[in-house]
Amino acid sequence: MAPMPTRASASAPDSRPAPTTTAGAGWWLAAYVAAIIYATLYPLTGWRTPGPWMFGFLTDPWPRWWTRTDVTLNVIGYLPIGLLLTTWLARRLHTSMPLAAVLATLGAALLSLTLECLQVLLPERVPSWLDLIANGAGGAAGALLAVLLGRRRIERWPQALRDAAPLAPNATPGLLLLSAWLLAQLYPQPMVFATGDLLATWPALPGPGNDWLAALRLPHAYEPFAEAASVSLTVLAIGLLGRELLQPQLRGPVWPVALPIAAAMLIKTAASAGLLGQDKALAWLSAGAQGGLVAGVIALALVGWTTRRTRLWLTIAAIVAATALYNLASPNAYYLSMRAGWNQGMWVNFHGLLRGMATIWPFAALAWCGWRLHGTRRPATRRPGGL
Repeated sequence: MAPMPTRASASAPDSRPAPTTTAGAGWWLAAYVAAIIYATLYPLTGWRTPGPWMFGFLTDPWPRWWTRTDVTLNVIGYLPIGLLLTTWLARRLHTSMPLAAVLATLGAALLSLTLECLQVLLPERVPSWLDLIANGAGGAAGALLAVLLGRRRIERWPQALRDAAPLAPNATPGLLLLSAWLLAQLYPQPMVFATGDLLATWPALPGPGNDWLAALRLPHAYEPFAEAASVSLTVLAIGLLGRELLQPQLRGPVWPVALPIAAAMLIKTAASAGLLGQDKALAWLSAGAQGGLVAGVIALALVGWTTRRTRLWLTIAAIVAATALYNLASPNAYYLSMRAGWNQGMWVNFHGLLRGMATIWPFAALAWCGWRLHGTRRPATRRPGGL
């Protein structure tokens, strides 16, 4: 007689929650929504008192000035929200994909309506019901795509990523950090791979009354050496951060560690070619950048054998030192030429998002490293007591 199936074995595998998958999708969803909010409300300055009716733009006539590109970008921008939110709600609420799609569409439309109303408070932003319709259509398209693909197929994507790269548990926030760092490389910075440039964010700091701060700037003659040191420290930090995302017991080649550095080099090359011309695609690869890349790779190879806690402390030290150098060194010729060709135009939202990423990245990375360090603490062992 065959044994009776237990309740655990009889239950469908899809009925049990998957905390790792849900948490991973939640991280990506939260990061993307935060990026949409920042880009929509950028430059986040000049807030004014609201008028008597914040929803007045809903009754405005058809906008006189609009482009198909703008509408398309509004649709595409909200498509990932519908896709991710549908999958996340279906898993968290244990509901069907069609119902989750309806809720996700309403959520995307509500987010768009809230942001359009907030734009009334910004003098440099113009709310539009056409943007609201386009954003809602994008959210609905993403939700429909999630229904067509199915929850199981979407949830296989993280597993496919783990199969391609041996990722450690809870690696999603670190992947978000690396992705943000790569995107930040599109924005012109004082030096190659620079982030956390606070003096460029608040240009009035080194002005009159702050002579002591301007005096901290390194002389221009030291710029190549400062760039080499800062690039090497950044390469070391990014490499160690990538190593932290891999399984601790990993043996053999760790090619994912070098992948972010190689991708950043390609991004810098593409950005230089786009702004300065194809003949200056490698203008970013100065003597200081070349020396920093070589020194960073050598340092990364030397410290790769250390313990996990040591690697995290080295990552923190490298990020702090590199950020300090980026703020104290004089801008190089490559940065000045990139700034001269940097025309925001209709991409002001996207450029503002890149600027925000580049400014806050090192501080977010430091917080993440501290969180990982806290997780490496050994639990206190309790001594057996006696009578």
